[in-house]
Amino acid sequence: MSSKKDNNLEVNENQWNWQKFKTNVVKASDAGPDSSMRGREILDAVYKWFRKLDGFTHKYIPEPYHPFIQTGAIANFMFAIAVVTGFALLIWYNPSVHEAYDTVAAMADKPYTAELIRSLHRYSSDAFILFVVFHAFKVFFGARFTGSRWLAWVTGIIGFLLIWFDGWLGYWLVWDERGAMIATATAKMVDVLPIFAEPLKASFLTGDSFNSVLFLIVFFMHMLIPIGFGIAIWLHVSRLNKPAFFTNAKFSILLLASLIIVSLIFPADIEGRADLMTAPNNVTGDYFYLLPLILTERLQGGALWLIFLVGFVTISGIPWLMKRRKKDTQPVVDELKCNGCVQCFYDCPYNAITMVPRGKGNMKKSEFVAEIDHSICVSCGICVGSCDPVAIDYPNLSPWEIRRKLDNWLDDDRTLEGQNVAFVCGNSAGSSLTIDSESGLCKEMPGYLVCTLPCAGWIHPTLIERSLKKGADGVLVMGCESDPDFRLGADWMGERIEGDRHPEFRKDRYEVDKVLYLKLDKPEFGKFLNEAQEFGEKKKTEKPKKLNTPFWKQTVIGIIIAGVIAGFTIWPSSYGIPLPDKESELIISFKKEGAPVFSEQQNNENLPKHMQRKNVQQVERRSDVAVKVTGADGKVLFEKYYEPKGIFSRGYSSGLINIPLNPGDHTLTVQFGDVLEDGIDWERSDEQELYIQKGERVVLRFSEQAGYQWYTRDNH
Repeated sequence: MSSKKDNNLEVNENQWNWQKFKTNVVKASDAGPDSSMRGREILDAVYKWFRKLDGFTHKYIPEPYHPFIQTGAIANFMFAIAVVTGFALLIWYNPSVHEAYDTVAAMADKPYTAELIRSLHRYSSDAFILFVVFHAFKVFFGARFTGSRWLAWVTGIIGFLLIWFDGWLGYWLVWDERGAMIATATAKMVDVLPIFAEPLKASFLTGDSFNSVLFLIVFFMHMLIPIGFGIAIWLHVSRLNKPAFFTNAKFSILLLASLIIVSLIFPADIEGRADLMTAPNNVTGDYFYLLPLILTERLQGGALWLIFLVGFVTISGIPWLMKRRKKDTQPVVDELKCNGCVQCFYDCPYNAITMVPRGKGNMKKSEFVAEIDHSICVSCGICVGSCDPVAIDYPNLSPWEIRRKLDNWLDDDRTLEGQNVAFVCGNSAGSSLTIDSESGLCKEMPGYLVCTLPCAGWIHPTLIERSLKKGADGVLVMGCESDPDFRLGADWMGERIEGDRHPEFRKDRYEVDKVLYLKLDKPEFGKFLNEAQEFGEKKKTEKPKKLNTPFWKQTVIGIIIAGVIAGFTIWPSSYGIPLPDKESELIISFKKEGAPVFSEQQNNENLPKHMQRKNVQQVERRSDVAVKVTGADGKVLFEKYYEPKGIFSRGYSSGLINIPLNPGDHTLTVQFGDVLEDGIDWERSDEQELYIQKGERVVLRFSEQAGYQWYTRDNH
């Protein structure tokens, strides 16, 4: 098939001498407002594969059930399922650190109620991340994040992070081995921030050190974060006209049925009970939410914050980092010409047009005129095609300039046999056309005068009529097919040509057979050229009709696509997490006041008698606290001084110490003392004989009130 297309192109190119005509060569894709973006060639090279996937799926699956052109709506539906099932799980779940694991494990005894709902909750959350990531990559490589669309990009990232963090906390609430890892990883990052007086990680050393109140706080955060996501998603679509929040009812039923089947076949798993005394090993994890555990188990909190902040700032700043915006690309309304018909107001896909009281011109003409908010406008030009009085000027592509060019092109003596006009969207299958912008001649389409546009919706039907009136043999209009770059423009153009939307193409005055409207995506360049050649040679007078795919084939392809999506949902959610080999270690958490350091007694004889105080010593500060750990052979394993807390250093000293130990028998002496001017007063000391297994943690908690408290895996 490709060789036939190539041969056709060679024949077409030999029919005329392109080099003879070209003077100011441009690509059709240059008509887009974002054509000057940094790295646009790389983005287009990747984006064509998304278009190919859309085109393949569109060939077999009806548009209302096409999963790849409504990823945002599917993600929202998955979020709704997760919220509903989350509330339903409260029937069986007890948000207590002591009972949470048992209540979740007991759900397995109810496979068609509790376990099914929990699995739906899990897989709908995973599917949400899957479709959001796919949606984000499609938006990125499609370059749909520049200009005013920065708000959708940034709020999309924030919404994604909110739901990801909500899922992260959700796994914490199971309180299995994964939950313990999440708790310690979260504490590692929180402890970097100056929030708590005591390290949060100290709360996750032993089973009885974890406060139930903290667990309840995590539970309520998990319940409330979706409200923040709701605000983010509202801002995400606030600049869209007719946004699709959810999938249609029939498709939603199919999605829910698919989730139920997956949940019944692959019920959500659970790891062993959280054991804070042993390093985790061979843990499976949901990569959609737990992928950061690979880093948190290897890096310190400061490095984790650095990675997060650099990544967040870089990704959020993409609309500004990659944009080289052309000057004067946004349309402007001429208030004197505007008749207040409101058609542009209804047609704008991004709600960038409002009707405001007229300030200039004839008040009898209309009370209101259109006004374009340039902070929202994306320069698609669809409003230009909506305007009957041509009151909207698009500086980068003036409708008056296009009319002048068409008149000049069609009034000139014909240099080729036949003369057709093509209006080509710069994001459609015709984006690769090579065009002489002065003469309208096109290297790949001999016999056509080609005008490139940012969107097919830019065309006002009078341009089509004017071309036919001036003698064009035919007019070809080329728009996007699936998931257009400017949303509604291609659909509005089709409805205008059919006479279903104002401004209408006047079928009663011009021959419909001389107009061909195609909707093809970038990967279908060859098909576009063949369609254009056949139309130009008048071999085909009817508009191409999409062949109906047999229902059985639609069903088979649909099942295959659903299976692939299910595979991408299930596999990452139950794959093993590569954890580093953990050393056995002694963890010491202590809290101790140092010895008081008194200030020098001041002479207060000059003070009033009632303010004079004798033999009173004021504590100036507390001494540092020394911690020392030695082995059986007297070798010092650890020694460090800890300063007192507080603005005036009058508080207690505290710390969290990790000391690696080899597996085996150990005799350890742990000492606490006050650092004085004449040396260290080792006032507290304790010796302990231990047998430590590989990966085991031994915890010592010390306070002046409770003294030494040793915890091993056997007695925690």
